[in-house]
Amino acid sequence: MSTVPCPDGRHALTAATHVTERAMFIKSKQLLWFFAFFLVFELNIYLSNDMIMPAMLGIVDEFQAQKNCIPLSLSLYLLGGSSLQIFLGPWADIIGKRKLVLTGNTLFLLATLAVPFATSIEQFLALRFIQGMGCCFIFIGYAMIHELFDDMAAVKLSSILSSTTILAPLAGPILGSAIISQLDWRYVFFLSALLALLSLLGLFKSMPRTAPTRPQLDVRAVVRSYVAIFSNARFMFGMFTAGLATVPLTAWIGFSPIFVLQEMGASYATYIALQCVILSGFVLSSIAIQRLRQDFPLVHLLRLGGLIAAAGMLGAGAGRHHVAVFAACMFVYSIGFGLFNGALIRSAITASKEAMTLTTAAMSLLYCIYLSAWLQLYNLLCQRFGYTLETYALLNIPVIVAISACLLLFARAMAARRSGTVQLARH
Repeated sequence: MSTVPCPDGRHALTAATHVTERAMFIKSKQLLWFFAFFLVFELNIYLSNDMIMPAMLGIVDEFQAQKNCIPLSLSLYLLGGSSLQIFLGPWADIIGKRKLVLTGNTLFLLATLAVPFATSIEQFLALRFIQGMGCCFIFIGYAMIHELFDDMAAVKLSSILSSTTILAPLAGPILGSAIISQLDWRYVFFLSALLALLSLLGLFKSMPRTAPTRPQLDVRAVVRSYVAIFSNARFMFGMFTAGLATVPLTAWIGFSPIFVLQEMGASYATYIALQCVILSGFVLSSIAIQRLRQDFPLVHLLRLGGLIAAAGMLGAGAGRHHVAVFAACMFVYSIGFGLFNGALIRSAITASKEAMTLTTAAMSLLYCIYLSAWLQLYNLLCQRFGYTLETYALLNIPVIVAISACLLLFARAMAARRSGTVQLARH
């Protein structure tokens, strides 16, 4: 650090301190802009899917396809989002995270522009798969956040990012319904492409340049790392629980156009109102998490969130014949889910001692695979028993029992490790 010529050394030290503080301010400001544009990128990936959901009944009619293509479109989008992570993880450490995030944003932009020109349901579904591949690059931004921040700060920022998965279903149907009420469904993707361009330009300007951490690709080392990650029982159990816990709300997003618009014969206004009621609980819980003190135990979030989620889901099953009761109870579930989800993911990924990029790549891969598999199981059961609100509510009951059991086991193991750590520190 250079000094400032000054007759008083204290003045020189003060000037140097001001320079340091200004440099830290500029760096913090750049990181905030990076976080903001990365948030736009992730939000748009989910928003692009949710804006088109109100139009899916019209799309399958236009392409003369069956209604099971509606949840299939969501499943393929998620499968696209799980197709590249395991390969991108090692490359992020070799060529740098910045280049890969910009590549992913560009891929998403091009695929989004291509979807409106599909002429058949097969082309539409294939392009949706490719569009979903843009989601593969999201984990790289998450890896940077978990590398740069401590536990509670990372949980808070992750909670904000995770809330995009719920904010999108709130805003998406409103925007999508507004667009298709005046314009063709293809304009939904034109709007998404515009947002993709905005995030691409913003990330290009603000995303920190990270030096590669590996000089070259060591295939054996990468394989050993992935074997260690996928052999980590705490990580695998945590990600299984996280994927399972996300299924009820994700299934609601994928199936609700059929439940509400077709089977119930309700209006777009009712559809939007139900989305807002059911999914806003997650947003509220994410806001509540931001107010927690830095040392708040994550295990408490797991227990409290799991209890609230179980009460809400069981209530939704009991009140399945009354839409208002069902929606209110699902709102309670989404509150509980929002409380434990960030803590669960944080606890799972920090269980691995491997590179954060590889760990978050494995996390994203497992997450999307679990969601796609469960959605297809829901789809098969709905084909068998009917695409109705009652069927969906009953399917959720064994799921919430499994979620609650997994959360209890995970929280108990966390508490035991924490107690053991405290005892070792005392000795």
